[in-house]
Amino acid sequence: MRKRPKRNTNNQGLLFDVEEFTTGTTEEVVFDDVFEDVEDLFDETNPTDVGLITNEIYCGDTVETMKKINDNSINLILTSPPYLASIRKDNHKYPGAKDIIKDNQPVKEYLEWLVDVFKQYERILSDDGVIVFNYSYTTFNPSLPYILINEVFENTGLQIYDTASWKKKSCVPLSGHPNRMTRIVEMVYVFAKKPNFKANKKVSSISKTGQRYFRTYYNFIEAKNNDGKVEGHEATFSSEFAKYFIDLYSEPNDIVLDNFSGTGTTPYASSKMGRQYIGIDLVEDYCEYARERMMRLYKERNQ
Repeated sequence: MRKRPKRNTNNQGLLFDVEEFTTGTTEEVVFDDVFEDVEDLFDETNPTDVGLITNEIYCGDTVETMKKINDNSINLILTSPPYLASIRKDNHKYPGAKDIIKDNQPVKEYLEWLVDVFKQYERILSDDGVIVFNYSYTTFNPSLPYILINEVFENTGLQIYDTASWKKKSCVPLSGHPNRMTRIVEMVYVFAKKPNFKANKKVSSISKTGQRYFRTYYNFIEAKNNDGKVEGHEATFSSEFAKYFIDLYSEPNDIVLDNFSGTGTTPYASSKMGRQYIGIDLVEDYCEYARERMMRLYKERNQ
């Protein structure tokens, strides 16, 4: 597998070094020679003003903060919202912020809120952009994903063009329910404005008849649950998971948004792959954790 060039500049735009990136799915998915002119890429990944300055973590209400972003300015939205999973008072998914993140509001209120989120997605997403929306059902509301998707279809022009299953390395709770399966898989819904959205499926071969065959990206992903336990936040995904979709649906210097950025995994993975990022979260402790995480990455790259 191709090695990445080591960073030797003080510009904080590009944040990868010599390391191997894998997707954990198939050998056919490799990172192509997109980093040939490294110095030009350093220049291109400087922060950009799109209403919000890229390469920053913003703390605040997600809908109100997204309203500051310019129309059609985001190339990829990669995120995972609260699942309305904290119904039990003794099992809040955000124990460090349960007074800030409800995650237990009435279903109607929850759906209205997420529809407002998707209306902002539709406005700020580029015409060929993609929304990668990691979402799962819960024991309390197993039909909720389907209800939400229908509400999105009814209230926006967005459509689903692909669906993937993410198999985690482990899952909780264990088999403690008499008639429900153990949920080790979560779903990933790929929304876009139109069917000819951007993807990096390069041609891998051409047959004698002229049929083109593309690099394979399976819709079944096996990746770690997270990048390590963070006290007070039990609902994170891993950078291994994020890299798969960043590679598929964005290019170097593209802008990647995570408006439920939590501990900063999407910004972290985006930066490692030469993309600009915007992170938004409601909880100051999570924002501070994400900022410190990015600062550690900057320092590592400047050593």
